[in-house]
Amino acid sequence: MPELGKKLTEDWTVIPFLGLTLLGFAAAILDFVYLQNFNFQIFVFAGLLLLLVGGLIRMKARLQLKKKAGFGSLVGTAKLKIVKQHRLVKDGLYKHIRHPLYLGEILRNLGFVLIFSSVYGTLIVFLASIFLLFRIEIEEKMLTVVFGEEYKEYKRKTKRIIPYIY
Repeated sequence: MPELGKKLTEDWTVIPFLGLTLLGFAAAILDFVYLQNFNFQIFVFAGLLLLLVGGLIRMKARLQLKKKAGFGSLVGTAKLKIVKQHRLVKDGLYKHIRHPLYLGEILRNLGFVLIFSSVYGTLIVFLASIFLLFRIEIEEKMLTVVFGEEYKEYKRKTKRIIPYIY
């Protein structure tokens, strides 16, 4: 495997993503408590569904990476890195989209703020999700360097995070 330069593996997106996500969660809770006076809306059901579906997608994607890509632990799948004996995962959730973990993250986070019916929390979490798009760019450059034509072919056959759309 080619040696990766620091530039490709720098994961600068983590801090703004996590910071904005936590801010969105806090805004949603504060909105619910102080502005909505603990008044649950109809969105609570959609939020619970997204929270569950997103969480399941994230866990399944991480388990696939751990088992098939060569990561030693679930925690290791959170970092942008190439591990020894790294293999490209192209089946299961990865058959249709290249980044199911990010899809699950976005759905789970939106589900959380929707439970509290918070427009403020939703906007902030949506803004946080934009940083995942930057992270996808960094990750795809890294994977193209490592897997070359195999990854380019995989990109031609799949979408990034929304099956058949994007």
